[in-house]
Amino acid sequence: MDQNGFLTGKATDTTWIKPFGQKWLEVTYSVVDGMAVLEGCLILGTVAQMQAVKHFIANNPLAIKAGIQPFAAGILGAQFRWKNETIPFEIDQNLPNPLRVKDAIAHWQAKTPMKFVDRDPSNDAHIDYVVFRPGGGCASSVGRRGGRQDIILGPQCTAGNCIHEIGHTVGLWHEQSRSDRDEFVTINFAKVDPDFKHNFDMHIQDCVNLSPYDFGSIMHYPINAFSTDGSDTIAPKPGVNTNEAVIGQRVALSASDIAGVDKLIAAPE
Repeated sequence: MDQNGFLTGKATDTTWIKPFGQKWLEVTYSVVDGMAVLEGCLILGTVAQMQAVKHFIANNPLAIKAGIQPFAAGILGAQFRWKNETIPFEIDQNLPNPLRVKDAIAHWQAKTPMKFVDRDPSNDAHIDYVVFRPGGGCASSVGRRGGRQDIILGPQCTAGNCIHEIGHTVGLWHEQSRSDRDEFVTINFAKVDPDFKHNFDMHIQDCVNLSPYDFGSIMHYPINAFSTDGSDTIAPKPGVNTNEAVIGQRVALSASDIAGVDKLIAAPE
């Protein structure tokens, strides 16, 4: 775990994902405790699952053009929306400070149509659910995965970090991974740890792209993400209006975040 709560591992590999409304994309992930972690806090699945997807694509290259989706574990896009905007959840009894989870959930319910309900194992509608559990950093999957999926909260993960991770679980990607990122910010790769440069790859274009680039999004990286020495790795382009937003804030959903969730919910199946 680094200073921003990212899950970090120097070993890397590649796999394929298919975000909502897009073609198959090849991505590089970090290997952390047997998990494939994209961009420091996005859990793609286990390494074995991601290798299965990679093997399928390698042996079925036409699947990319056809848009075939062979493994749910490899899709991980915002198209996996939660039924009726409802997320059944559990809080692991070993998670320190569960109040941070309750505060994050209260914020989401106050600002968006998303609803969170205590999971009832006997309820067939609660087959897909989230468990907030302790771990070495802040991390989650993107969208509804099917069955149990975890939101990992390390000791330094705040309620704001939890709001961010719930954003991924709802279906939002990182703001700075948008395909138009370089029109708004410059990545100072000279200050990015060489082992983690792949975390700045641009490969996601989700519903948030329907709104202007949002420096104040809770889904944006901190300005010193994956820095070698704590200095800034992200800087707004000269002349770009940031609206005095705090880049990488972990306090609350921005207006654009909320609009993105509304568009995600309204998107056709």
